[in-house]
Amino acid sequence: MGGTTGATPGVEQSALNLGEVLDKGGQGEVYTLGDRPDQVFKRYFMPNVNAAALAGLVGFPLRLRPAEQRTLEENTAWPTEMVLAKGQAVGFLMRRVPPAFVARTASAKGQLRELQYLLYEPNPLWGDIEPLDADDRVELVRAFVELLRILHRHAVVLGDISMRNILWAPGDPPQLFVLDCDSARFESSPSVLPQANTPDWDDPHAPPGSSDLDSDRYKLALFVARVLSRDAYLRPGKELQLLPGIENPIAELVRKSFERAGGARGSRPDADEWARALSGRASIALTPPAPRAPVPLLPLAEMDNRGEREVIQLRPFQPGRP
Repeated sequence: MGGTTGATPGVEQSALNLGEVLDKGGQGEVYTLGDRPDQVFKRYFMPNVNAAALAGLVGFPLRLRPAEQRTLEENTAWPTEMVLAKGQAVGFLMRRVPPAFVARTASAKGQLRELQYLLYEPNPLWGDIEPLDADDRVELVRAFVELLRILHRHAVVLGDISMRNILWAPGDPPQLFVLDCDSARFESSPSVLPQANTPDWDDPHAPPGSSDLDSDRYKLALFVARVLSRDAYLRPGKELQLLPGIENPIAELVRKSFERAGGARGSRPDADEWARALSGRASIALTPPAPRAPVPLLPLAEMDNRGEREVIQLRPFQPGRP
């Protein structure tokens, strides 16, 4: 397994059996591994990787309850090991995209089932990609909301949420798989690399190149509304036309929550509120009780003044005597 950095699992790049390049982006490239068919290696192009931030992501699952760990493992390509070269962090290992999330297209080339296939009208060139119906879309949205609930409960910002790094697969229920999880960070800590945001999925009220829990909430609202309306460009402030077949109680609450998502930072629905909306149960805002008037401090009467008291002698009890 190679070396370790502190308590964080680590492996030397020289010990990896690198295969073909699966994908290449602006920050790095992804390799298959000859002796680890279920894992891939993402190697960064940039040398200034924040190793402490990456180590924090690798160690994060150990802080979760078993059920939360399973959700993270099954639904994300979360960093599992740091990869080192001459003592420096150069990338990480992660789970390879499961076969269910790869579709055959008209060109016979495998294509990831990206979220974008749920946001546009079907196209014959999509091959065997058949968009989900209304009920399955609600289930998929619920799965993503639950993932965000876990991350936000531990103050982890997912960051770059978009239609290109969220995958889906048909099933009962449909499956979810999130890529580019190295864009995540603890809210109180920096990210592994400078924060990236996808055009049309940005928070218009957030500072450029930044992300936090509030911007995650805005992007979560985009995810929910766009999937349930099949509209790739919908934003709060525009009318939400949901697809037919979504139950009325859920549709009503989703519309109300989406309207609030366009409000000022700090006022947007969080993942817990979205979970309630998607269950069809409204949140009841309770008015806090009015504070009780303080009890006045009255002066003590003379009889209440404490001082030395006379000792009262009691006679021993004797049966038969009054």
